[in-house]
Amino acid sequence: MASTDQIETNELKFCWEQVLKTNRLFRISQVFAPADRAAQLVPLYALFAAVEEVCSDFSEEEVARRKLDWWRNECTLSNTHGSDHPILRQLERTGALYALPRDSLERLFADAESRLDPMPPEHPEGLRERCRQISRPQFELELSLWGDSRPEAQSCDSIAAVSGLAQIMRETVRRRAPGNYWWLPLSLLARHGVSRPEISRDESAVPVQALFTELLGTCRNWAPQPFGGGVLPQRADAATRHLSVLSQLQAHALRRLRPDQPTRFAAELNRVGLPQLYQAWRVARQARAR
Repeated sequence: MASTDQIETNELKFCWEQVLKTNRLFRISQVFAPADRAAQLVPLYALFAAVEEVCSDFSEEEVARRKLDWWRNECTLSNTHGSDHPILRQLERTGALYALPRDSLERLFADAESRLDPMPPEHPEGLRERCRQISRPQFELELSLWGDSRPEAQSCDSIAAVSGLAQIMRETVRRRAPGNYWWLPLSLLARHGVSRPEISRDESAVPVQALFTELLGTCRNWAPQPFGGGVLPQRADAATRHLSVLSQLQAHALRRLRPDQPTRFAAELNRVGLPQLYQAWRVARQARAR
């Protein structure tokens, strides 16, 4: 029979494996989180990854909805009844579960459910707001770990769109065409005279490359400074340092994306190496200096 320490080790390993399925940059960003919160972030981001995986890898919409309902119920009941799932058990063990606001959890699941059969944005500004909607409940949940002293998630709005776009690109890579491009603004599709099925058939077509060139150029203007600069929220203190590091890593990854290779977007967003580690160190150092 496994010891308590071995069970906890296995649960933590499971959480890390879940996170790395979707967001490998977290392996770097978590290092720069304050020590008293780093352990709580692992199961929290494992929960985010599990929800993201439901939205990215499903063949039947109703099955995906039932999975999200299961997570919704487990997160609600675990405070009183406990759970056998490794992610929920780690959230309990670290104390993170008791700090998570119920309304933010509900927004996390409700927004995920809306992405199972999503409405495409009309224009780039609509895409920007959609990306912010994805990030806000996640930011609220992470910042809730700081208790009454937490900053508001709105203070991170300058980086929310970047984080949400990175998730959409990761999340839709495994969807069946043309659903993997649901997030492309209708105005851009019309301007460049292409449809989602045409993009799936020939991503190297000149109009397709022109569309992604314009879109990526627009996205680089979402943050207050160009990608590559110090994209930090106004309060870059200990509570927001991890979000600052992770979003800057995502911003640099978005900068590397090539408009002629949209099917490579998710792979580029998950690339981890020494350049990413160096960039994370720079951002964390800048955050501490403020």
